Amino acid sequence: MRRRVELDQDLIDWVVAGGLAIWGQVDQWLAGETLTRVHGSAGTAVPFLLLVSLPLGVRRRWPLGVLCVVMGAIALDSAVVGQAAQGALLLFPMLIVLYTVAAHCELWRALFGAAVAFAGYTVESGLDREVATVGDLVVVEGFFFVFLGGCAWVTGRYARSRRLEARRSEDRADRAERDGAERARLAVSLERDRIARELHDVIAHSVSLMGIQAGAAERVLQRDPGRAIDAMRSIQATARESVGELRRLLGILHADPSTSERAPQPDLSALDQLVEQTRATGAVVEFFVEGSRRHLPPGIELSAYRIVQEGLTNARKHAPGARTAVHVIYRRELLELRVENDAASRSHGDGALDTGSGIIGMRERVVLYGGTFDATRRRDGGFCVHAVLPIETAP
Repeated sequence: MRRRVELDQDLIDWVVAGGLAIWGQVDQWLAGETLTRVHGSAGTAVPFLLLVSLPLGVRRRWPLGVLCVVMGAIALDSAVVGQAAQGALLLFPMLIVLYTVAAHCELWRALFGAAVAFAGYTVESGLDREVATVGDLVVVEGFFFVFLGGCAWVTGRYARSRRLEARRSEDRADRAERDGAERARLAVSLERDRIARELHDVIAHSVSLMGIQAGAAERVLQRDPGRAIDAMRSIQATARESVGELRRLLGILHADPSTSERAPQPDLSALDQLVEQTRATGAVVEFFVEGSRRHLPPGIELSAYRIVQEGLTNARKHAPGARTAVHVIYRRELLELRVENDAASRSHGDGALDTGSGIIGMRERVVLYGGTFDATRRRDGGFCVHAVLPIETAP
């Protein structure tokens, strides 16, 4: 975008430069010098008018150089001809180069450019036949250069300060966006590490259970084949679940088992205790279960528990004192979770939307199982966390 703006500005500069150059030639040859009077022969007038106009096409690229060329041409023409040229085709380029050097150069270059312009204009004014006395020279210098040129120079400095401030604001916004994206990536990474550690514990527990079941089957194989078959079937079911959880574990990040927590991971049966613990803090929590409770793959139960846990934490943090409702809905091929709270009163909380690792973590858990997740503010000012976990994706 910046490159495109620069190209557009260069085009405008060349249009202005070309327009002034054409205007000068038309005024010189056809209009009878109605706007600008240039003394001397055509051999000096033509290149002089081109020299004060065409360099404006590159004024943004070389502002100080263009100013030196334009003001040097004005002074040199006056010195060679012995009489100063007059008119708009000298005034406009002078004001433009003064503005440009102030707008596109650091302060010392801008001041040096102003001094060069003042020196060139002094030479031109000193050779003006209408300037007969020192007083006339002071008046001419004071009005045309100090007032008009000064206004152009100050306007250029102001435009430069605004442009630099806008660029700094854009840079700050870009840095803030990059920092926010980096924090989001870090939060996702931390949450995936946490999920991986928990799935590691689930798999380790399942494998240990298969070992126990296999030992039991071996002991009863001879005297009670029926019980041995039941144990083998249980091993098969546990193995299928473990393979599914292992695929998901490998699908996120590599986790270090040495840092895993060894405490048993919670499941949906622990939600009653979680709700009671939340109520013990003074929160108003309603708990609803729809459908028939049944055994689900351990990873899905763990993820569902964590989603409800995080939803209650967010409600307690951002809407303390507000009523919170937890819905766990068992469907044929889906497990639906909804944690929603009423709007927080001003005296209890700000009801702010949690955009930190909590929402990110819940979303990552749902995405891991191919489900859908939504965390939005309700029309009444409350907040709702809604997650759907497909059960059929579990092996």
